[in-house]
Amino acid sequence: MYNGNNGGSGYTRIGSFYVKSIYLYIAAIIAVVVAIFFVMRFLNTSLVMHFGAYAGALLLIGNLRELIGQSYGERGSIALLNVMVGGGLIFAWLAQFFGALFWLPALILVAIATPLIFGRGSVYRGYITAARGAVDSVRRTVGR
Repeated sequence: MYNGNNGGSGYTRIGSFYVKSIYLYIAAIIAVVVAIFFVMRFLNTSLVMHFGAYAGALLLIGNLRELIGQSYGERGSIALLNVMVGGGLIFAWLAQFFGALFWLPALILVAIATPLIFGRGSVYRGYITAARGAVDSVRRTVGR
């Protein structure tokens, strides 16, 4: 227990809290181990996955502005397709670091993007209509 004297008591002041120094050492060791784990996972991930993540980032950056700025027409469906594929690539890359749970959004994004290849205009309008309906229902629910 802290007695108001920090001299030799084994406590460290962090803001207005006093913490035992041993807890700070344990937290630092855990942080170093986690950092080493992520660096090792990064280095062990194949070059193909890093290339996929870079390609996904390019697709997201290149098409997100067009997708947000243009909400109608067939050109928007191509931007939506590229954003979904880019997101799938990024989630697949994240699955290499954080586990198989990130494969689920990657597969869902690519599965949703697949119909856009075949019937761009009608599928795109269907996706936009579904998204607007979901947003409207959330607004009505929150507005109550």
